Amino acid sequence: MKNATQPTITIESRITDVTVYLSGAQVTRAGNLPVKAGVQRFLFARLPAELRPESIQVSTDDGVVIHSVEHSVNYLQTVDHTEEIVKLQEKLDDLMRRRQRETDAIELGELEEEFFSQNTKLAGRESGLKADDLKAAVLFYNERMTAIRETRTVCELKIEKLDEEMSAVQSQLGGFDGTQSDPVSEIVVTVGSAEDGAKGAAIALTYFVQSASWRPFYDIRAKDTNSNIALHCKARVSQNTGENWEDVKLTLSSGNPAVGGECPDLKPWYLSFHSEIRPNQFQQFNAMPMGRSLSEVPAAPAPIAYNERDAGLAALESSVTVTESATSIEYNINAPYSIASGDGEQDVEVTVHSLPAKYRYFSVRKLEREVFLVAAVSEWEHLNLIAGDASIFFENRYVGTTHIDPRRASDTFDLSLGVDKSVVVTRVRGKDFVANTLVGSNVRQTRQWELTARNLKTVPIDVEVLDQVPVSADKQITVDTAEISGAELNKDTGILTWKFTLDPAESRSMAVKYVVTSPKNMTVLLE
Repeated sequence: MKNATQPTITIESRITDVTVYLSGAQVTRAGNLPVKAGVQRFLFARLPAELRPESIQVSTDDGVVIHSVEHSVNYLQTVDHTEEIVKLQEKLDDLMRRRQRETDAIELGELEEEFFSQNTKLAGRESGLKADDLKAAVLFYNERMTAIRETRTVCELKIEKLDEEMSAVQSQLGGFDGTQSDPVSEIVVTVGSAEDGAKGAAIALTYFVQSASWRPFYDIRAKDTNSNIALHCKARVSQNTGENWEDVKLTLSSGNPAVGGECPDLKPWYLSFHSEIRPNQFQQFNAMPMGRSLSEVPAAPAPIAYNERDAGLAALESSVTVTESATSIEYNINAPYSIASGDGEQDVEVTVHSLPAKYRYFSVRKLEREVFLVAAVSEWEHLNLIAGDASIFFENRYVGTTHIDPRRASDTFDLSLGVDKSVVVTRVRGKDFVANTLVGSNVRQTRQWELTARNLKTVPIDVEVLDQVPVSADKQITVDTAEISGAELNKDTGILTWKFTLDPAESRSMAVKYVVTSPKNMTVLLE
C-alpha cells in the first residue's frame, strides 16, 4: 500500500552476514528505521542490480508492520563526484600555473635575445671600442644566446609534458559531466506503526546475488609415519557483486541454489522401429562420475610450516562452527572477514581434521626404480568433503599434488608421500630368463625374474611389492605360472602382490617365473 503523502526516506545500512554458496551468495544488510506513528516508506539504495527480486526477505522489530516491499532497477542514477572533481580541478590549476611559469621563462629569453639583436653594431671605428672590449662583448653575446636557447629547449619539453598531464586530467573531468553510474537495485519498504519509536526499529534485508562463489582446496600434512594425517580444509572465495563485504560474518555452504529446487521427472521411454532415444529425456540429470581413488593433477602449493599448523590447530577448530542440514553443510566462520568486490580469490581457512592412516612402502619395480611411501587414510566418510585439489606435505616438505573426490573413493584412499631412499627394491633376470623349447608344433618360452626388497631404516616397515605375469588374449597362447613366491595372483589381470613386514636391515627375495606356449610360426613378444 503506497501513501503518496509520505516522503521516501533513504536509510543507511551495512552488510553484516554473507552466506556464500558454491554458486551465488545470500547477503544480509542491517539498518535502523526512524519509526513514527503511521505509515512510512524507507529506501534501500545502491544495491546490486543483479539481485534476484524473488529472494528478497525483510524483517523488523515487533510492533512494526511491513505493508509492502517493492523492487526496481535504477538505470538513470547520477553520482555525486564533487570531492573527486574538486581534487582534479586543483590538480589542473596547479599544472596550468606550472605551464605558465615555463611560458614566461621562454618569453623572457626571447626579449633578451631581441635586445641583443638590436645592439649588435659594435664593430668598426664608429663604435669607439677597443679590440679587447669588442672581444669580451662578442664572448658575452655568444654565452647568453647559448643559455637562452638551452633554456627555451628545456622549457618547451616541460610544456609538452605538462600539456599531456593537463589533457589527461581534463579527460577525467569531462567524464563526470552528466555521468551516470551502472544500474543499481532499489528496494522500498513500506511499514506501519501505532506509535513513535524512540530508538527506532531494527530492520534486516536479505537478498541473493549470483556473482559470488567459493571452491574447496586442501592441504594434506603428515608429520611422520607414526602420526595421523592432518587434513586442512580451505576455501577460495570470490565475489563480483559490486559491493564490498567489510567485516562480515561469513558462512560457506555446500548448497547450490543455482541448481534449482525442482526434482527431475522421468518420462516414459517408448520403443518403436527405427526410433532413437531423445537426447532431452535425461537432460535434467547431473552426471556423476564412477568411483576412483585419488589421481594426480596440477595445483598450486601453499606451504605452511608444520609447527605453525600444530600451534594454530586448536584455535582454528574453535573459530569455525559446522552446521549440517538435510541438504547441505554450512561452515560458520566466527572471525569477521572482508572481501572486496572484483578483488580476485581470497583464501579462507575452514577447519582441520585429524585422520588415522596406515603407512606402507609401495614398489612397482618393473615400472619405477624408486620406492614410495603411501598412507592409506580412513574415517574420512563422515566429513562431507567436496571434490577439490590438494597439496601434500610430509615432514614439513612439499611432496606434490593430488585431487580429492569423495564420490570416487572407497573406504580408504591412498596418498603418495614421495620417494624414500632408505627402502630399496631390485629386479634382475633369473637363471632361466631365456629358455626356449620346441614341443611339436609349439614353442615354450620361459621367463624368470628375481626381486629383492631391503629395509635400510632403523625401524620395521610394511612393504607392498607389485609385479605381473602375462595374460593370454588368444586361445592358441597359454601361460603357466611356475613360481610366484607366495604372491597373491589376480587371474584376470595377472597382477602379483606381495605384502610383508621388514625388520631393520632385513631383506626378502621373491621370484617370478612363467612359461608361455604358442605356435612356433607365431611371434609372441615377451620381456
